[in-house]
Amino acid sequence: MLMDAVFGRQQFRNEITWQRTESHNTADRYGNVADILLYYSKSDKPTWNTQHQPYGTAQMSRFRHVDADGRRYKLENLTAPRPDSDSGKFEWRGTTPGPTRGWGYKREQLEAWWAEGRIQVKKDGTPRMDGLKNYLDEAEGKPLQNIWTDITRVSNTSSERVGYPTQKPLALLDRIIRTSSDEGDMVLDPFCGCATACVAADRLGRQWVGIDLSPLAGRLVETRMRREGALLFKAMRRDDIPQRTDVASLPNYRTHKHTLYGKQEGNCTGCRTHFPFRNLTIDHVVPQAKGGTNHSDNLQLLCGACNSMKGTGTQEELIAKLIAEGIRVA
Repeated sequence: MLMDAVFGRQQFRNEITWQRTESHNTADRYGNVADILLYYSKSDKPTWNTQHQPYGTAQMSRFRHVDADGRRYKLENLTAPRPDSDSGKFEWRGTTPGPTRGWGYKREQLEAWWAEGRIQVKKDGTPRMDGLKNYLDEAEGKPLQNIWTDITRVSNTSSERVGYPTQKPLALLDRIIRTSSDEGDMVLDPFCGCATACVAADRLGRQWVGIDLSPLAGRLVETRMRREGALLFKAMRRDDIPQRTDVASLPNYRTHKHTLYGKQEGNCTGCRTHFPFRNLTIDHVVPQAKGGTNHSDNLQLLCGACNSMKGTGTQEELIAKLIAEGIRVA
């Protein structure tokens, strides 16, 4: 629901299942061995770089032919269904597709493949309609699907491990970033934690920004970047609270009092007691001295006693004091 709100429901593109481990013993339910990744796009035409995986045993068995140079290949059809169309229904080098089929490629392309020796011929020297040679050493592999089983979790003994409880493997973020961005693009991780996405982005030549609630995250990013071999690593780390830039100017914050009174139904957000309009004062949830703004979502109404008790502290500190004094229950 949050992703729908941020990007729009219509921008949902895939649900990806990442099998991070093979087993997890749980007594009363199925073992939880997978995480779900939700893939959304910002636009209707996002960057998409198809990723490939190695062929499985069944797919490898299709490359059963070997040419004179020892190269393995499989044969693909040069024709396509044409039951109600005249497209591709021409004679080429003594061969014409059947009545319900036609050549799947233009004559120029067929001639180019013929000149390269990429079309297998029959005993009479005419081309086989299923004779297009697809060489194994030129194949990229099978396109990546929405179930990923080839990337394992970061084990306790892995050299990647930094001790962060929810650390993800570099290979996972590497795949996501390769697929959805190009070199030089900007990668944003708004919950960067132990910097895995930042490290992967840096390795792949992307610009990046990491954000985290923990003040330790910034230092961890710098430490890990240098440990991962980014010798020329240079980044700006900021610990101040970012200011909103989505409006040019703000009205005087006192003009919100009537709106806040109705929103809070006349109750103080500290002691939760109902007061007349004149007995409530406007307070900054995050104090201005600590970076709080005059935006309406940072304003509340407190009674005089609660406002005095809060002072330049936080709302959490005020509530803790009120509970400790028995004025408010948790």
